[in-house]
Amino acid sequence: MSSCLSRPGKSGPTTASPPGSCPARRAIVLARAGRDPAVAVHQAELALADPGCVRRPGCVLDALTTLVLAGELTTADRAVARLGHCDHPDREVLDRGTLIRARTARWRGDLDTAGELYDHLRHRPIGPALHPVIVAETAELLVSRGRPAEAGALLAEPGSDVRNGPELRCARGLIAMADGNFRAALAEHLAAGRQFTAHGVVNPAVSPWRRRAAWCARAGGDAELAAELARKEHEAALAWGEPRVVGEALAAVALLAGDGHEIDLLGEAAELLEVGEAAIEAGEARYELGRWLLRTGQRAFARVQFTKAAAGFQGAGSRHRAARAEEALRGLDPWPGAALTPTELKVAFLALANFRNQDIAAKQFLAVRTVEFHLSQVYRKLGVRGRDELRFHLLDQEWLPAG
Repeated sequence: MSSCLSRPGKSGPTTASPPGSCPARRAIVLARAGRDPAVAVHQAELALADPGCVRRPGCVLDALTTLVLAGELTTADRAVARLGHCDHPDREVLDRGTLIRARTARWRGDLDTAGELYDHLRHRPIGPALHPVIVAETAELLVSRGRPAEAGALLAEPGSDVRNGPELRCARGLIAMADGNFRAALAEHLAAGRQFTAHGVVNPAVSPWRRRAAWCARAGGDAELAAELARKEHEAALAWGEPRVVGEALAAVALLAGDGHEIDLLGEAAELLEVGEAAIEAGEARYELGRWLLRTGQRAFARVQFTKAAAGFQGAGSRHRAARAEEALRGLDPWPGAALTPTELKVAFLALANFRNQDIAAKQFLAVRTVEFHLSQVYRKLGVRGRDELRFHLLDQEWLPAG
């Protein structure tokens, strides 16, 4: 019987790999070690075309996780979609596919979709090995959405710490960071790092424990440890080579060990993060770039970065981050957008980011007609005829790319 995940165009019999030596296992071992991404992806694709692997939930999760860690989000999503087209889909396999969908949604900055998928999984009989991981990832998502108290309550629920693994330690550390308890956060992340390392997990795409520990060390006054951790994170990220991971690590190096090159490094980091489809992380890099530009007196360029950050955050549904970027914009010299109301400004940013009126309405909990009204007000106040002219008024023309 051929696998339901076999690629179109492939023909001929496929020999199932025995458990323990399957390509899925080889793929995830390479991915966790942060080595040979091309080989890891190839092994993952072989696993998803292997009728033996595709019937084993663990193999499916390992193969799909490898694709996600390598930044092959579209390939992973397509493979998950094919899972449901099997003649007799296995419920455990489908649950693993849902977890991958949650992870790719989070990666792309679609926090609402990711939250819905994680909530669904938390109420599924997912198994004792995977349940703590889902709880930890859900908690981290809540912190990302500006809801650390809910994340803490989730981790305090009975049964959430059945296995005190590194994922749960990282989640607790992130909550502690949000609460300003950097000493506890540093201890949690360093402990998680020791656990990950003991199991051969070196790849920062699996966990950003080094980068977070670096920020905690900096907040605690240990700039030397912060710079050392940031550089190690960057070295490990370069070894794996995935744009999002390299971009995140580079942004940390810029801010913790920039040595006068902060602006150049942050600009490169933002571009890498956009290539890697990491909407929120790209917005953070552009926000920090805007702050550095502001410090050096480049107000016009800073405005461009804050505007791009706000648009990215709004598109991702990260309202607390968008509010922070918009506050930075309001602190600059008066500009044409200052006449807009907060709601008009949000709608204008989303329109600038090429969201349709229906999508803007859904993200802002408005009727489509209300969005149309706000856009008409934006056009009237700015003296433009439509979306195509928005960028010439919301962004400084001298910094726009040619064409």
